[in-house]
Amino acid sequence: MAVTAYHWDTFGSTEGIALDIPNLQVGDDLLVTSLVSRSVVHLVTLDLSAHTCRSYALAITRKITEFMFKEKGVRGGTSSRSTNTTTHNCIIDCHSEVWTRFPVLPAVQREIISSSSLRSPRTLVFVTDRDFSMFASHFAEMIHTFECATKKPTGDVLKSIRVSAASFTVFSNELCGGQPWNVSQYRAGEWVVDFLCLIPIHIAITKENRFVPLKDGVYSPDLERSLLGADVN
Repeated sequence: MAVTAYHWDTFGSTEGIALDIPNLQVGDDLLVTSLVSRSVVHLVTLDLSAHTCRSYALAITRKITEFMFKEKGVRGGTSSRSTNTTTHNCIIDCHSEVWTRFPVLPAVQREIISSSSLRSPRTLVFVTDRDFSMFASHFAEMIHTFECATKKPTGDVLKSIRVSAASFTVFSNELCGGQPWNVSQYRAGEWVVDFLCLIPIHIAITKENRFVPLKDGVYSPDLERSLLGADVN
């Protein structure tokens, strides 16, 4: 006896998915029902002679057809990606979204930081079970693409990040092996100043060929009148 499952968005256009259900015989009592929610569908078999009930469920990972998905860079039915490039890198690529939305370098930087010698290099470790050598190269390519596309000042902040990958066993052994953690030490005042300097402040806008100062991020006629005759400072 064969049982076939169909996706509701592609029903009739595909041959379906053949389910390998062991010990399923012709004449067995079958029931299709849902548990907890309507999306959790179970195929239930009832064996009256053995007084047993078995349930099989399909993991529905998406509710729309696969034809709705389109790979980035696809033109004319061919992909511009190389064969050695993976496609599902959202856990890594989200860093680029953060760099795009927020400043990478502080707007006001200080030349001397007394606690700079106590700061460890930035590191990023991906815990995975495969492709350990591909993370660093993909991260470097992502940094290059971001800098070319946005032209934002980054200095050496991004390029100095040490990216690596390790298995869970290796990662846990390093944490629990008794070795001292390579953590940075900050002076509280310096850390607060560096943090505040990352917050962008909108101080003025250009309007009608004029440079209009703002007060608390909004236009204020009173402030503009009070600045008449004032110098740049």
